[in-house]
Amino acid sequence: MASKTIYATAYRRLVMRLRALREAAGKSQTVLALELGWPQQRLSAVEAGARRLDIMEFLQITAALGLEPEEAVRLVINRKHASQAD
Repeated sequence: MASKTIYATAYRRLVMRLRALREAAGKSQTVLALELGWPQQRLSAVEAGARRLDIMEFLQITAALGLEPEEAVRLVINRKHASQAD
């Protein structure tokens, strides 16, 4: 049986990168969650690895952090290539 992607190293790295981007933008979880129309707990659960992002949520977060969709996809592609080097 395949393991869930939420536990994959590449996914964890992606979530850590999103958190780093949020912090670099000077946004707290509360501020970003308000911008997204989400409860802060949802964003906290994503960053803690307790909740998996779907593609639409991922694009919402990256847009709120100022990334174009192509840049967001590069985050995933770069994570995939990094995990293959592990």
